Amino acid sequence: MAVAPSLYVHVPFCASRCAYCDFYSSTPSGPALESAAGRWLRALRTHVEFLASRFGRDGFETIYIGGGTPSWLPGDTLAEALWLIGRAARSGGREPTEWSLEANPEDVDERLIDTLLEAGVTRLSVGAQSLEEEARRLSARRGTAAETLGRLEVIAARWPGRWSVDLMFGLPGQSAEGLAEDARTVIGLGAGHVSLYELTLEDGTPLSRAAASGTVSLPDDDQRADHYEAARSRLLEAGFRRYEVSNWALDGQECAHNLRYWNLDDWLAIGPSGVGNVASGPGAFRRIANAADLDAYCSDPSGSASESTVDGKEAAFECLMMALRTSRGLSLGSFERRFGMKAMDAFGPLHDRFPGLVRLEGDAWIATDRGLDTLNEPLVDALSSIERSWAGRSPQPV
Repeated sequence: MAVAPSLYVHVPFCASRCAYCDFYSSTPSGPALESAAGRWLRALRTHVEFLASRFGRDGFETIYIGGGTPSWLPGDTLAEALWLIGRAARSGGREPTEWSLEANPEDVDERLIDTLLEAGVTRLSVGAQSLEEEARRLSARRGTAAETLGRLEVIAARWPGRWSVDLMFGLPGQSAEGLAEDARTVIGLGAGHVSLYELTLEDGTPLSRAAASGTVSLPDDDQRADHYEAARSRLLEAGFRRYEVSNWALDGQECAHNLRYWNLDDWLAIGPSGVGNVASGPGAFRRIANAADLDAYCSDPSGSASESTVDGKEAAFECLMMALRTSRGLSLGSFERRFGMKAMDAFGPLHDRFPGLVRLEGDAWIATDRGLDTLNEPLVDALSSIERSWAGRSPQPV
């Protein structure tokens, strides 16, 4: 690899499961957590060494530790995992440009902060979701609103690096006024990045079942729009810029790791259910999906993974879809160099067909603010176009 890849680390443990979550995780505690986390750590050590032997020891450009809840790991296990990851990251002779870790606010104390700083973590991503008590209760969020706010204040006082807060809209029991106040609070505490996610009902989750049975009422479309606008207004007033569909940041506070995802740069993944992406030739990517099962992963971290190739029109469409999610948009020149075909030929003139949603700015197609909210319309059209334009063609690099 010419440029060092990034690294995603999946920690599959939580203190409890939120009612809307379908990410791979389990909820052990006490001795059961100690045992499961120890197995996970041993598998991580094996997997890191395997990836180094296969892809080289060039270190990692960025690191993101997610889950699950990484901050739920026992303290000694977390410290050892961070040391292991840091050693691998620095094997190329330099520090990663960004190292993020997700944390539940209720886990954050001075000991955790000291552990992260000693290891070299530079950025915290804190899952608050809501500071409204009823929304937290109906979503089965851990801790009270007051407890969460108190931990956010600890972060503001003690964490010297960059930090982000996750907020959600469209939650049951949530109000536009409450979400506006949540945004004002986290901005006032000094968070330089806010991820603003709309609730998605995933099949099989407790919240999905509750909504289907009528035991929980969800906000309607107009109410969700009011929620979003309330948070959006607060963020804009504070100087935040929407740089991706769900992500807002002050200048210089964007998440470098996630930008590499959206650009389809190389990243590797360790931990059960983690998925890596590695270029495998012009316009093609190798997807490496780790087993979404702790036992299978710990038995054979690399052997239990599955691999597939994404190429041709599928890779080209994914490149467009990911790029249009961001404020940078799709560089038409970069697309042609990557796929050996002009984007205009592959997808047609999207900016002409969707003038209020996609604009042509210099060398790039960029989604407008309204377009970021309604990407499905131009993307469905682009998918139909590339099915026709790519038929019977084997693109060659230019």
